[in-house]
Amino acid sequence: MGPLGIGLSAGVPAATAAAGYWGVALSVTAPARPLLRNRVLYSVKTDHPTVGLTFDDGPDPEFAPRFVEALGGAPATFFVLGRAVSRSPDVVRAVAAAGHEIACHGDTHRGLASIPPRATRRALIRARDTIAEVVGVAPRFYRPAYGVFNAAGWLAAPALGMRRTLWSTWARDWEASATPELIAERTLRGAKPGAILLLHDADGSPGAPSRTLAAIPRILDGLRERGLTCATLSQLVSLGNSP
Repeated sequence: MGPLGIGLSAGVPAATAAAGYWGVALSVTAPARPLLRNRVLYSVKTDHPTVGLTFDDGPDPEFAPRFVEALGGAPATFFVLGRAVSRSPDVVRAVAAAGHEIACHGDTHRGLASIPPRATRRALIRARDTIAEVVGVAPRFYRPAYGVFNAAGWLAAPALGMRRTLWSTWARDWEASATPELIAERTLRGAKPGAILLLHDADGSPGAPSRTLAAIPRILDGLRERGLTCATLSQLVSLGNSP
């Protein structure tokens, strides 16, 4: 099958087939979004003054509790790695118990561009099952590492009950030059009803999680000043104007 579920005939040249397999990378680019909006969750069309605050790459046993504390009662969605969940199950349970949603970021942070089809599907199944076993609820959303799908991941995610998810605004908070002030500014620049805001609670350049953590109070204050509240992705989707 091609990246959008279109069959590839036996006569298609190998180069074209390869382009089809890896070509889902275009889903992360701005020009592709109008074409793929019904297939990938970038944002939610809603009249409610609500945004989805999301975090990738955890759980980190040092930083996850600190992010939960910084968020206070503001719900968020944490896209976690299956193997990291296996190493720190109690940390993930605590994040979920605090009212946050646990979503899937794959089994490891290895980019799908380097993983063949069968291994991609096995890794997604492993990650989904690990999260479901630890948290008690299967993840409803899947965001691939680096925001790039391959065709196997593209097809497997919905088959496994997970919605393909990217973002409408990112803070590039993994960069060494990203200060807390800049992270907050970039995040708030795209904050509007239905926006999905991307941050990271682990990994990145040295000290990156600490800088993102320091930006959280600024982000929450900025959202309040704009009359916006946070929701998990499941909550945000439920507020959408259309199915």
